[in-house]
Amino acid sequence: MSFITSYLPVYTDDIFLQYRPFPANPTNYFEAHWHEILASFLFYTSFQVISQPISAALFGTTYTSLSKRTKVNFDIHVVSMIQCFISISILLPMWNHSYWQNRVADPTSSMLGYTPYGGFVGALTVGYFLWDLMVCTIHFKLFGVGFLFHGFAAVFVFTCTLLPFCMPWIPCFLLFELSTPFVNINWFASKLPAGTFNETFVIINGLVLMLTFFSVRIAWGFYGMIILAYDMFVMWDKIPTFAAVSVLTLNLSLDCLNIFWFYKMVAIARKKFSGKQSTKQAAKEVANKID
Repeated sequence: MSFITSYLPVYTDDIFLQYRPFPANPTNYFEAHWHEILASFLFYTSFQVISQPISAALFGTTYTSLSKRTKVNFDIHVVSMIQCFISISILLPMWNHSYWQNRVADPTSSMLGYTPYGGFVGALTVGYFLWDLMVCTIHFKLFGVGFLFHGFAAVFVFTCTLLPFCMPWIPCFLLFELSTPFVNINWFASKLPAGTFNETFVIINGLVLMLTFFSVRIAWGFYGMIILAYDMFVMWDKIPTFAAVSVLTLNLSLDCLNIFWFYKMVAIARKKFSGKQSTKQAAKEVANKID
């Protein structure tokens, strides 16, 4: 991993700190980055709203003929698609920073290190998951307990990075977003009229979805949690106990939830390839399980 990340740029500055309206002299990192959290939340909320006229203009009756419930879900997936590309892009300059690369030799910086850019990434991520939590609360009947818990856990974990706690670990767990584009494409393929997507494309996307989901959310997810737990153990007397226990517990819970969702995907794929489901039916069932 270090061989690959060594080619990535390293950013430490946050040019948006200068646009904070107040306070002039923040006493903690929440005060320093609160405007970025708010801006991120408003950005994603606004995109959910403007997705409606834009999607209607771009897709015509393909979008306007959808049920009200499906339109809401469509707009949410549009926002999710935008967010995953933003998240993947902004995490890259953190991978090659010494706080992450030298975590074994310098566990203090790994656990408690702060950079303005890391605070920026953490703030934008908190803003997105606050939007996500709001959506899962308003549309609880649509998403259920699993996604509400996921939203809460993500808000809590990424908010902890502004203590600061585990800020250099942000890219480790934002990497989960690599599977999100394929999740969203699968949802669009399952809900939009037949023929919108080529069947071969849907099958390939489904296979890539399963591969990336297993790789980044399960294999990498559990590996990351194990090395995080080890680093916390090394630093146990110097880190906030409540935050450490909470972050580990929530990460383990989310990893287990990912295993459950992946199990559902495998079961659906087996039915598809045994001829018991059409491609569209399989995509729809996956979408219902990991909406």
